Amino acid sequence: MTRIAIIGRGLAGKMAALYLARDMADASITMIDPEAEGLPVVGESTVEVTAQFMKALGLGEHLEEDHLHKYGLTYYFRLPPGEGPDAPDYIQHEAPGIIRLPSYNLNRHSFDAELDARIDPLVTRVTGRVTGVDLSDQPGAPQQVNVQLADGSSRQIDADHVIDCSGRMRVLTKQFGLHQDPPYQRCSYWFRLQGFDRRLLDGLRLAKLKQHCFESYYVTHHFYGEGYWIWIIPMRSDTGEDMVSFGITYRPEVMGEKRMGFERLCEVLERDHPQLKALILSGRKLDDSRYFNYMYEASSYYDRKGRWFLLGDAGFTFDPANSAGIAYLAHQIPQITGMIRKARGGTLTPCYVEALEGHLRAQLALQDQWSNWYGVMNDPVKMAWTLIVANMGYFHLVVPNYMSGAFLNAGVARQVAMLLPRYRRGLQPPVYPFPKLLDALAMTKDPQELIRRTPALYETTVPFSYYRPDDIPRGRLISRYFRKRAHLRMKALALLDPLGKPRHWPLAIGQTLLAGGDLLRSSLIGLVPWTYERAASRKPADQSPFSPAHAFLFAPNKHIGMAQSRLVQRRQAAERARQLPPVMTADDAGPVQSPAHTPAHAPDLMRKPTADAAA
Repeated sequence: MTRIAIIGRGLAGKMAALYLARDMADASITMIDPEAEGLPVVGESTVEVTAQFMKALGLGEHLEEDHLHKYGLTYYFRLPPGEGPDAPDYIQHEAPGIIRLPSYNLNRHSFDAELDARIDPLVTRVTGRVTGVDLSDQPGAPQQVNVQLADGSSRQIDADHVIDCSGRMRVLTKQFGLHQDPPYQRCSYWFRLQGFDRRLLDGLRLAKLKQHCFESYYVTHHFYGEGYWIWIIPMRSDTGEDMVSFGITYRPEVMGEKRMGFERLCEVLERDHPQLKALILSGRKLDDSRYFNYMYEASSYYDRKGRWFLLGDAGFTFDPANSAGIAYLAHQIPQITGMIRKARGGTLTPCYVEALEGHLRAQLALQDQWSNWYGVMNDPVKMAWTLIVANMGYFHLVVPNYMSGAFLNAGVARQVAMLLPRYRRGLQPPVYPFPKLLDALAMTKDPQELIRRTPALYETTVPFSYYRPDDIPRGRLISRYFRKRAHLRMKALALLDPLGKPRHWPLAIGQTLLAGGDLLRSSLIGLVPWTYERAASRKPADQSPFSPAHAFLFAPNKHIGMAQSRLVQRRQAAERARQLPPVMTADDAGPVQSPAHTPAHAPDLMRKPTADAAA
């Protein structure tokens, strides 16, 4: 039996417990948490990777029944004032209306309550504060987790592996002195809004491609300004009333703001997005939360001997852009489970651990790129093209590596780390694509010209359909990525109309040569995909512990856990209860709902949820 101690009961800890119980039916899982109330909750928007992981946890039915479908990310780029009353205020880019892997916008309070109900029978809960972990250097000997209980007494818990999910408490980071300052900082302010006038959002004047496949409200909305971006995330409320998460994330030194609150946010919106100010003033603010300079990192995340791991916010914080926080939990939890599997079998090596940590550090390199996006967020041309290329990379590299399970191969993890190197602050190359070309393309303030120069090209650049992980041709997808990047470069060049402008001829020649280089890479990899796929190591110590590799996600005939059985039993009991006659009052005033008639999910929703700060 493997003994696992999880420090913390936020989103990261709950999902880790559910996954570990699914994967290792004989594991003994102890969850230690002081049960602090009132912590901020953030992380309502999911992406395809996140949704697939949650479905692997058995949460698919819950997502479908209790949360809203999310039809992609939608971006709004502010236009200068145009002529006439119908002149658009924004360029809008949204996902094309095609069949795709699903994603969802979560009501985190009801979602966390559902997780609580599912992990109840799977873990031993200890209410207390971890004061330290004593590590053992003896093979096979347990680590000792020291806990101060609520009554002031102490307790020691033995564990083969300790997973720190303590969020911003960062228990192991502080104990081992692992704190590391990030190169860039962020601040966020957000709240839940209910009962607002939805017509104010639906009625924005937009320059957009028409589609009739989904209601444009049900997306994650992104608005941009100088040094900041704003999210609006529709959520399903318990009452059925419209509800959204509304928030702003900013780089304080770029935006020129230090502390953001509701009044200051209204001033920013009045200046840049007056329709959004009207939107939030039309509703009721249910709560609010804020983080100031909240970014941090660690010098190490995974112990080379597999004794301890930092998961989620216990190790580093994410910018909420691209909904990447929970998405990387969906990477880290299988990584940690894989290392525990290898440790159980005596095959875990420091090289494997270092490779997976290198994959994690590649995400920090991406964060550095996003940090520098804040300098161009108020530029519709540069930001729009940046997002097109970034999404293209996500669907051609990240999603295939994830769905196929390749990211758990040490060779592939090293390849990702090589493709995404980290630069010192000030040495970061331009973070928007085709820099010289977009510099020229962005030199206009004419609204109609800006619309022409920022086409929505997602339908032709993003492969949205992944259904069979064993059939994903990773090499051919990378080949297509380079071919599409060449196409995008030439499309941008054509929008500049260089033929009739001799001053652009040197630029056109240079950009054509660069596009040719991408086409050459595309051809070589397309003809011989092995040149890209060979990075997957065949060494047993480097290979994924899951077989086949994609079994980490949907393993056949795997232990799903007692919580799922309990959920089925609860719903069956509720169905039987619905068939019973209603209880009548003595004076026959009408039917009164008995406890047996309570909907199956009511105990979960009525349970007071534990908040967390997982991004």
